[in-house]
Amino acid sequence: MIPFFLMAYRATPNTTTKYSPFYLLHGRKMPLTTSENLKAKISKENPSHSQRLENLKASLRSSYKLERGANSRSHQNKEYYDREAYFRKFEVNGLVYFYKPAIKPGISKKLCKKWTGPYKVVTTLSDLNYEIVDQQNKKLAVHVNRLKPNYNPQNWKPKLKREAKVAS
Repeated sequence: MIPFFLMAYRATPNTTTKYSPFYLLHGRKMPLTTSENLKAKISKENPSHSQRLENLKASLRSSYKLERGANSRSHQNKEYYDREAYFRKFEVNGLVYFYKPAIKPGISKKLCKKWTGPYKVVTTLSDLNYEIVDQQNKKLAVHVNRLKPNYNPQNWKPKLKREAKVAS
């Protein structure tokens, strides 16, 4: 059952990206078996083909059903995570701090800065997700729970790329 479940999962479009994992990897839709493709070519010398095809169809149906259930459970997880989200708005081109709780090895917990920044808000991806950019122009897509406003615009000092020296 596991190979059929994985095939069903890889062929089903993700609700967030609207593309299936197979499409994102190969750039085309996965060729799936349909009822037309499963027409049994039963030979008189081996009648067991029809039973094997019926078992295959039943396995495919049950794996698609399992995958739909797993997909709906993932939506419930997202709703559970978003229920404690702070519904606040950040303006595009506004400055924010970004929460990074990870501690590098060898650094004391009390000496570690968990809020880094400032970052500039580039776009609003959804009500709860924003795209931010740091001072080296690296983009990140982050959840609103990991942001807090920066009220000091003098903190923003983007590093400019070195311009090529023109020989005169």
